[in-house]
Amino acid sequence: MIDNFLSVPSEESGGYERQLADLGLRWKYIEQTLRMSEQARRTGKTKDDAKNAPGSQDYFTRVRELRYSLRTELDWEPYDPLQAPLIVNPDKTVGIGVLLGDARTGIPGFPHPRSKRPAGVTKERAVARNQDLQLPFEEPEFAAPDVAQEDVDAYSQMVTWYLLTHRHEARKTGVVTVRSELSLPDRVGHGGRIDRYQRRILLPPIEFESVSDYAGQTTGDFNVSVEER
Repeated sequence: MIDNFLSVPSEESGGYERQLADLGLRWKYIEQTLRMSEQARRTGKTKDDAKNAPGSQDYFTRVRELRYSLRTELDWEPYDPLQAPLIVNPDKTVGIGVLLGDARTGIPGFPHPRSKRPAGVTKERAVARNQDLQLPFEEPEFAAPDVAQEDVDAYSQMVTWYLLTHRHEARKTGVVTVRSELSLPDRVGHGGRIDRYQRRILLPPIEFESVSDYAGQTTGDFNVSVEER
């Protein structure tokens, strides 16, 4: 375990663009994902949809757009361990999933943000692997597996990051702000929620004009929960 967990504003550690570049990423891919998911939340509901449809559309679009962008632009590959969708770099050393965070998402310092829902078995295993590898920005050093060996885990050297997002609609102005960070979880804490990270790349908040999630609703704090397996 690492005793001193890094949680500093992006500008104090090279800036978010530099940090993303260390992972082979660019902000434009994540920004596009977040804008598309907000659009899906706002336009993907009719009077016949379930009440949690906006949140569900938001989640599914985050998964789809992030994977589509990195797959088509950077040759990353989708990976779905036990229905927990990831997108993985060609070397299979970095995987990224999406996750809802609490109000601390995108804010530097302690406490770290908590996942909105319990991690589940698949995410718990990913966090345990992160603890073992502890290599957030370095290329893992390992011997190539013997191709003749059976049951070799092709993803055994993969650290798993999550794109955490938190959506807030201001009570007075109605402006929607989406805060986000790309972070490497290190602990599953109380209630099975992820609550500590080895590294956090804090990303710029994105503001949107207010649009009610349900017909007739024009103001107030609102955030539809959707379980992310």
